[in-house]
Amino acid sequence: MLANGNILDAASLASFAYVRTPVSTRHYDFLGDLQIAMNHSASVTNYERWLDLADGTAGVYYTAGDVTYKREYMASNPEGVIAIRILPDSPGAVSFNLYLQRGSSLNRWEDYSQKEGDDAVTMGGGSGGAQSIQFAAGAKVVAPTGKVRTIGDYVICDGADEAWIYFSAWTTFRKPDPRRAVLEALNAAGLQSYDSIRVAHITDYQALASRVTLSLGKSTVQQKAMNTSSRVANFAMDFDPELAALYFQFGRYLLIASSRDNTLSPNLQGIWNVDFDPQWGSKYTININTQMNYWPALVTTKRMYGVGGSVSHHNTDMWGDTAPQDNYAASTFWPGGLAWLATYIYEHYLFTGDVTMLAESYPILVDTATFFLDFMTDYKGWKVTNPSVSPENSYHVPGTTETAAITIGPTMDNSLIWMLFGIVLEAQEILGIETSELTDRLKRTRGQLPPLRVSPSHGGIMEWIEDYNETDVGHRHFSHLYSLYPGADITASNHTIFTAARKSLNRRLEYGGGDTGWSRAWSISLAARLFNSTSVSESLKTLVANLTHPNSLLDTGPPAAFQIDGNFGGTAGISEALLQSHELVTSDPRNSTVGPTLKPTFVGQGTGITLIRLLPALPVDWARDGGGFVKGLLARGGFKVDVYWDEEGKLINATVISRNGGAAWLTLGSEPIGQESPRLVRVGPREGGFLLLETHKGEKHIVTPV
Repeated sequence: MLANGNILDAASLASFAYVRTPVSTRHYDFLGDLQIAMNHSASVTNYERWLDLADGTAGVYYTAGDVTYKREYMASNPEGVIAIRILPDSPGAVSFNLYLQRGSSLNRWEDYSQKEGDDAVTMGGGSGGAQSIQFAAGAKVVAPTGKVRTIGDYVICDGADEAWIYFSAWTTFRKPDPRRAVLEALNAAGLQSYDSIRVAHITDYQALASRVTLSLGKSTVQQKAMNTSSRVANFAMDFDPELAALYFQFGRYLLIASSRDNTLSPNLQGIWNVDFDPQWGSKYTININTQMNYWPALVTTKRMYGVGGSVSHHNTDMWGDTAPQDNYAASTFWPGGLAWLATYIYEHYLFTGDVTMLAESYPILVDTATFFLDFMTDYKGWKVTNPSVSPENSYHVPGTTETAAITIGPTMDNSLIWMLFGIVLEAQEILGIETSELTDRLKRTRGQLPPLRVSPSHGGIMEWIEDYNETDVGHRHFSHLYSLYPGADITASNHTIFTAARKSLNRRLEYGGGDTGWSRAWSISLAARLFNSTSVSESLKTLVANLTHPNSLLDTGPPAAFQIDGNFGGTAGISEALLQSHELVTSDPRNSTVGPTLKPTFVGQGTGITLIRLLPALPVDWARDGGGFVKGLLARGGFKVDVYWDEEGKLINATVISRNGGAAWLTLGSEPIGQESPRLVRVGPREGGFLLLETHKGEKHIVTPV
C-alpha cells in the first residue's frame, strides 16, 4: 500500500493488524514505602536535605526542640540493603515507629504485613496477572542502647542513643522465595555494624564515581551562598560553573545507582518510580530513551514477519517482549529498536577493546542484520523498511488535509541499518570470521540503502523517503540526525550534509524543539558534534534552568513526575563538548604521522584509525571563571584522557593514556581533516595540526599546545 501511495489506507490497516495483543506490555510497578514516624518535638527548624555525590550517601539535618538530628541513608551494593542511621546530639533521644506500606489508601495492594521476631517486619504480595511476580520487603531495627520491640506490624524504638535501620526487598524474578531472601539479607546486615557497611558501600561506590572529575571553573561567592533550588533557577541568567559540574556528576551518580552488575537496565524513571500506574508504563522505550540511558532483546521474528533474524519495536520490558506496543501510530510500527540497541555492542568494543564480548555478542549482531536483509523491500531502486515510522513524528499527506506517521524507508532506519551492516562487517574482520554469503548480502544491500539527502524545501536533512512537511516543525525527536549523534556518519568531512544537519538542528530548536529534558539533552550532543559551542552552552542552560526539578536535579518529564534519560543525556552532552572520538581516518603511508594526508573513513570500510579531538566544542562560559579541567574521560580505541584549559578556553595540557595499546590520531578543536593546518599540538618533539600516537598498553603521552 505504501509503495503505491495508499498512505491513509495503510495507516488504518496497521492500527488494527500491526500491534500486539493485548495492546501494551506489562508495566514497571511501585514496591512500597518505608515509613519512619519520629517521636520528638513537633517544633522543627533548620531542616536540610542533602545528597553527597562524593560518597553516595543522602540524608537530612534538622533540629526538633533542643535536639539536633542527623539521618543518613545509603543503598549498599555490596550488602544488598538500604541502610539508615538516626543520630541525635543528645543521648537517649531516638524514639520512633517504623511501618511498611503499599498504597496510601485502604487499598494496600499487599497480601501480608507482619512482624518478624522483636525487631523486624515484612510485607509481601504479588503483581497483577495470571502469572504474577511475587514480592517481599522487610525492615529491621538495631539500637545498641534503648529498647526495640514489635507491636502488630510496627517496629517501635524508644530511648536509643542512635538507631540503625536495614531494608531489603526481593521478587520471584530473582529469588524463588523472596520473603526468605529478605530475612536472610536483614539478618546478615544485623550482624555487622553500620560503620562497617558504610565503609564497604563508600569503597564500592567511589571505585566508579571517582573515575571522572570535572571542573568548569569557580562559582562566585554569591552563587555558593544560595541553596541548590535557587542556583538552578538562576542558571540560565548567570552561568554557575560548579553547579554545571555537579549536574554532570549527578547524572553519573544516577547511572551508578540504577545500573550495576546483575541488575536490570534503568527504565524511563530509573528505579525511582512512585506510581502504581506510571506514565508510559515506566518501561523500556527503545526509540531513544533506553539508548540515551547508556548513551537487550534477542528473539525470533518468524511468527510475525515470516523472515529470519531478530527484531524489537519501540517498547519492551524485562522479559524482552518485542511485539509492536501501544497502538500509537507515530511509534508502534517502528522496527528499529533492537538495531539501535545492538550498535552499543560495537560501541562497547570500541571503548574497551573487549574481543571476547564482541565474539559472544556477534550472533546478536548477525540476527539483527538478518532481519533487515529479509524484511526490506524495493522502492525506486532502493532497499527500504516497509512499513515503519520516523519515531513519534508525523507529516502532512500530500494532496489531502490528513496527517500520517506510517511510511517506508525513513532516514532513521536507513542510517541505523547502514551503521548496523557496517558493524557486522567490522566484527567479521576483527574476529576473523569468513561468511562470504552473509558478507556479500550485507555489502550489496548496504549499497542499495537510500543515502542521506538534503530537503529542497528547507535545506535540512530529509526525514522521510519523500520531502514531506512535518506536522510539528519543532518536534522533540531528532531521529533524522541519528548519523550525527549518536551515530558517526555525518561529519564535517562532507560539507553539504554537515551544513544540512546544522540547519535541521537549528530549525527544530527555533520552532520549539528540545522542550523536554531528554530532547534538550540530545541537542547538546548534536550541537557538540557540529562544533557549535554557543548552542551547547544555551541548551545546557535550558536543560538545567527550565527542564530540571530544582529541589532534586532530576529531569522533568511531563506528564510523568520525572524522566531519568534527560539526566543521563545531559552528562553525555557535556562530555561530548570536551572530547570526541567518533571519527575515523586513514593516511598516506608515505607521510603517515602528519595531518594533511588524512582522509575520512567510516565504520564498515575496515581501514580507519580513531581520531581524538580535544575540546571540540568548549563554550566560553565553561572557561572564563578560572579555566577548567576534566579527568578520566574515555576515548574510542581504548584511551583515557585528561584535559586542562585556561580562562580563555585554550589548551594548557592533556594526558592520553593507552589502555590497550594501538594507534590514534590526535587534534585540537574542530580542525578540518585533510587540509593544511597550523601546528596546534605537541607530543614530545613532534608538532602538528594532527599527530599520530602509536602506543603500547599503559603508555602515557603528554600533549601541549604549540
